[in-house]
Order: sequence, then C-alpha cells, then structure tokens
Amino acid sequence: MRIPPKKRLYITTTVGVVSVALAAVSGAGAANDGALKPFWVALGILMTVVGAAVPGYEQLRKERQRKEAHQAAIDAAVEMRVTINDALDPIVRQLGRIATATSKQERGNLREATIPMILDSAAHLIKGHRVRACWFHIAEGRPRRLEPVQYAGRADAPVTVFQEGTPEGDSVFAMIRNNDDLQSSDVDRHPPAGWHGSDEHGYRSFVAVPVVAGQTPYGMLTVDAMNAGGVSRSEVPFVRLLAGLLADALAYGATEEGLRRLVR
Repeated sequence: MRIPPKKRLYITTTVGVVSVALAAVSGAGAANDGALKPFWVALGILMTVVGAAVPGYEQLRKERQRKEAHQAAIDAAVEMRVTINDALDPIVRQLGRIATATSKQERGNLREATIPMILDSAAHLIKGHRVRACWFHIAEGRPRRLEPVQYAGRADAPVTVFQEGTPEGDSVFAMIRNNDDLQSSDVDRHPPAGWHGSDEHGYRSFVAVPVVAGQTPYGMLTVDAMNAGGVSRSEVPFVRLLAGLLADALAYGATEEGLRRLVR
C-alpha cells in the first residue's frame, strides 16, 4: 500500500520525535540503579536505532524513487523515439517514391497521399486533448489567401481563411515570409498578434509553422488542442520537421508543373 506523501511525512516525523524523546527518557532511567535499569538501557538502544533508521530508510526510499523516475524517463524517451521513427519512416519512403515517379500524374497522386500521412502524424504524436492538425495552402489570386485544405485529428473542420489585408492574414503571411512560427499555450491569455481567443477558434493552444521549400512557400501547417498547454513551445521543432517533409513532398517536380508560388 502506497502512503500519501503528507501522511508519510507526518508518520516519519512523529516516529523520529517519539524515538528521540524515549531515548532521552531511557537515558535518564538507566542512570538510576535498580531492577528496571536493563529495561531502560535496552529501550534507549532500541529508540536510538529507530531514530537513526527512519531517516536512513526515507533517504534510501527517495533515492530508489529517483532512480525509478530516471529510468521511467529514459524508457519514455526511447518509446517516443521509436514511435516517431515508426511515424516518419513511411513519410520518408513516400518522399523517395515521389522523387522517382516517372510521370506527372503519378507524382501528383503521391504528393496528395503524403499530406494526410503528415497530418495524421502531427495529430497523433502530440499529446494534447483532442489534437487537430491542419494544412492551409496559398490560393491563387489577389489578395492572397491561406485556405484550409485537409485536416486530421478531432472532427471539427477548420473554416478560417487567412487573407492579406486583415490582422490575421498579415500575421500569418509575415510568419511565412520570415520563416518564423506562431505558438500559444493559451490563446485566451496570450494570443499572437491578430489572433482571437478560443471562443472563435474552439481551441486553447496551437502552433503554426510555414511550409516552405527554399525560398518557395506553399502554405502553413497548424496543430491545435482543446486544452491550454496541450500544444506547447516544445512541440515547435517536431511540427517544423513535419512541415519540412511536407514542403519537400510538394517541391519535387514543382518547377516543371508550375506549382511554385512566390511571396513578396
């Protein structure tokens, strides 16, 4: 049975204080000759041992817990690395298929199949509450717009269109142009410039990164969660990695197929 920390502290403190008190009483009793002197001596020795053993036991227990926690962290990191490798391996193989495709149609089909693979990886490897990953592409025309094309994760489809000339649109196009990112662990308390709270978006935390190959932007990858802190700053490198893989997939053969878009 595991004793709660507060109760354990109370018990060990009580045992320590009682042991010290009884050891002192035993010392006083053993100083007097009489029939009870052996008892007081034995009690004093016992209480001294108990008083020394309890803190020692607690120290050993805490050290054991520290080692167990350290090992658990190592095991979790190894498991996460294996999980990420399992998720990324099919995507990397897919990039190889795109690179070696022999026709425009085959390459296009492979590119389209890569997008849900990347979105699924983002939605299932980030451990927030009801995570969603969305792909926004840069639509043709003026003013430029970022439109939601595909998503994975929770069932709520993205509906926001980011258009130049609006606070939201200018914010994300500046992010893409500067190869930056937007992230908030709580959009109600700390929304990025031009961003509104969760009442409008339906999520509490998110990250948005550009999908850019070299100097050629294709759009934006976003990941959001229903809980504050569900998508933290620590998730940004992983989402950027997925966005880079998506950009690579879209860039293969893009020159001859007229898919390149420039942001000025």
